[in-house]
Amino acid sequence: MKGYGSFCPVAKAAEILTERWTPLVLRELLLGSRHFNQLRRGIPQMSPTLLSKRLQTLEEAGLISRQSGDNGHWEYHPTRAAREAGPIIDAMGYWGHRWAHSQLTPNELHAGRLMWNMRRSFYLKHIPCDFVLYIEIADTRQKRWWFVVKKEEADLCWNDPGFEVDISLYASLLTLVQIFMGDQPLLLARELGKIEIDGPNHLVKSMPAWFPRSKYSHEAPEGRRSALAS
Repeated sequence: MKGYGSFCPVAKAAEILTERWTPLVLRELLLGSRHFNQLRRGIPQMSPTLLSKRLQTLEEAGLISRQSGDNGHWEYHPTRAAREAGPIIDAMGYWGHRWAHSQLTPNELHAGRLMWNMRRSFYLKHIPCDFVLYIEIADTRQKRWWFVVKKEEADLCWNDPGFEVDISLYASLLTLVQIFMGDQPLLLARELGKIEIDGPNHLVKSMPAWFPRSKYSHEAPEGRRSALAS
């Protein structure tokens, strides 16, 4: 990596933390991704070769520890140095959502990345019961997704898991991203006809409490929320 040629701590930190893709790799690691394929799902635009290179760089910089897993595959664990960088990554997310908020162009929308982020963003303490959530996105190559949601965790299934579906949701990818990012309240999107939800009344009514949203969603500018809702 190229350095700034300075002893300044800000410069030294930037040499490690601001290299292209590195903040996103750290975000995935700090959110619990431990395997190469998990990291790839969180950053699908990043090539496997470049991901391997960034992991090696982070290991050399002392931010990750590579360990052999039970199945013989490598696991990547954030070190204390990486964990202490967590507030920096979060601050970038909050700042970006408030001041560099995207207009959501088509090349920024990716169904797989959205589903992977939704998987770890359920508000599990608010779910009324265990259930299976089916999501169908009309305007993507892979249209169908299943979440098996329990009090302990939410599991994302890329293929039909064979369980009875309790609640179904139909929407465009853009609408789902807007809901996840906090730009469009879920039930308002339903009232406007942008999303269709089928399921028991008690589950549908409880959705605003548990439906996945970005941890940065409350930083969405009020003016932008109002414009999207109109």
